[in-house]
Amino acid sequence: QSVSESGARSTLARFGWVTLDGVRGCLSHLLRMHSGPFRCECGQMHFGEFQGHSNDLLPYIDTEGVCALNESVAGACRSIFKPFEQRLERNHFVESEEDDPQLLIHIPFTCPVNIRSLMVLGGHDGETPSDLRAFVNHEALDFADAEALPAVQQWDIAPADPTGTLEYPTQFTRFKNVTRLSLFVADNHGAPQTRIYYIGLKGTGIEYKREAIKNVVYELKPTPETNPLQEHGSARIG
Repeated sequence: QSVSESGARSTLARFGWVTLDGVRGCLSHLLRMHSGPFRCECGQMHFGEFQGHSNDLLPYIDTEGVCALNESVAGACRSIFKPFEQRLERNHFVESEEDDPQLLIHIPFTCPVNIRSLMVLGGHDGETPSDLRAFVNHEALDFADAEALPAVQQWDIAPADPTGTLEYPTQFTRFKNVTRLSLFVADNHGAPQTRIYYIGLKGTGIEYKREAIKNVVYELKPTPETNPLQEHGSARIG
């Protein structure tokens, strides 16, 4: 973790609190505040293990709209977006065409989302992605675009994650109000094909709800054309 006991002691010393219990209490509180591998308001990058289905963006993914370029079986990419508890299952996967490790996966959302981190579980023997790049809110993106345009962020993916707990943080300010995420697998760890069993996205959804206005009393302002009393009064004054 980024928060150390010495750092906590320094913070407490500024306020005159230097007891060991106070240091430990402050440290525990800070760790609870900063759980999760992302750059938070304190300016530090915090790393840790994937915290299960908490803040899982799966409910906000338009699964039917997910598509991939260079997948060997059309539509297979939709099967890798599944509940966190099923991440280690190996029944379904997306695989690139033979002798071409690249994949370009487009992920639309049902509402804008803020993405804090992602998880990728790939195949064995070098089939896991090694170079993963993200693009945000591109309606049309092909391999030529992905090679030419600067990615919003790029990750070096580990060759293996047997327990399914490695999480890759995003540069959070660049992943706000995302309606479409494109993930470009530029290369893998040496296999002729890339295989992915699971992709998990963590963050928050921004749901906009419009509710009907209730219990509103409308007041009509009378005009001479609609107010006979005012017309009568004007006639008497005249």
